[in-house]
Amino acid sequence: MQTLTVDRTERDQRFNKYLQRKLPDAPSSFIYKMLRKKNITLNGKKASGSELLQEGDLVTLFLSDETYEKFGGKTAGAAPGEHKDEEDGYLEAYRELNGRIGRSGILYEDEHILAVKKPVGILSQKASDTDRSMNEWLVGYLLNEGKTDMSCVKEFRPSVCSRLDRNTGGILLCAKTLAGARMLTKMLRERTVRKYYQAAVLGSVRESGEIEGYLKKDKVTNTVSFVRAPRGGRALKDGAGQERGAYTRTTYRALKTGERFSLLEMELITGRTHQIRSHLSSIGHPILGDPKYGDPAVNRRLRDEYGLRGQMLWCSRIEFPDMGDAFEELSGRVILCDPPALYRRIVERVGA
Repeated sequence: MQTLTVDRTERDQRFNKYLQRKLPDAPSSFIYKMLRKKNITLNGKKASGSELLQEGDLVTLFLSDETYEKFGGKTAGAAPGEHKDEEDGYLEAYRELNGRIGRSGILYEDEHILAVKKPVGILSQKASDTDRSMNEWLVGYLLNEGKTDMSCVKEFRPSVCSRLDRNTGGILLCAKTLAGARMLTKMLRERTVRKYYQAAVLGSVRESGEIEGYLKKDKVTNTVSFVRAPRGGRALKDGAGQERGAYTRTTYRALKTGERFSLLEMELITGRTHQIRSHLSSIGHPILGDPKYGDPAVNRRLRDEYGLRGQMLWCSRIEFPDMGDAFEELSGRVILCDPPALYRRIVERVGA
């Protein structure tokens, strides 16, 4: 028999989801069968699995140690080195990437979330098994600092919640706990957290504006095509009855205007793959260094002169809304992260 107590980081989740995290290798049919037979109870009573857990709830599993361990549960006698290879992998990724991030790269941290300055050239999430991404850095950081252990990671793996392209740098939001992940996911989905970017672009831009329209993704080329929204609404289909794609919207304003280049600030009202990059290209002001939507001749000159090899796009500011007591420290908070000085240097250059 195993007795578990729900802690404050596990509250407000459905009971069946909690059990799936505690018994990750158990099929749902087994969990529901145990609930029906009262071999798993909640506060000493039969449960359906749909209950929302509260801190201090008592979960009893009338299972043998062998069955519990078979389905991924951890008993008090579990071997401490059982996940040593996996733990070493996270710590190795942390050491490999942390030289580019460092202590100053952590912009904000509390019990539930962490905001970090992602360097250009590092993936937010790995694309193949051999990649080292910010996800692996995050788990390695928490393990290295003693803020989690592998038994906790097996139940909930801390992870990146907002994403940035490999060659886009700036603020990356990460969840340390299940409660943090639910909060960030909800805010990003409902767009109550405001995200601002800065970009160095081609052309002298002095005005503010808004770009609104539809994106279609080409999975083969990993690019998107953009069509401006028609006046008078957001029709989902064009005149031929074809789907227009995903609705997108970006606002922008000029921060600094040079002879040939400008520094813009954009607010991402919706969030889609390559949205800002394709939007700015569509109005004749592509991001400098952008290999997919930029000006090849200009990019070559900037590469030769400055060594520039990726788009000059940076997540520079994130604003959180007023929030409840559970996330009081985050309520109304603004996280800032200025782009590299190279952005202004290029905009301020004089001549061709």
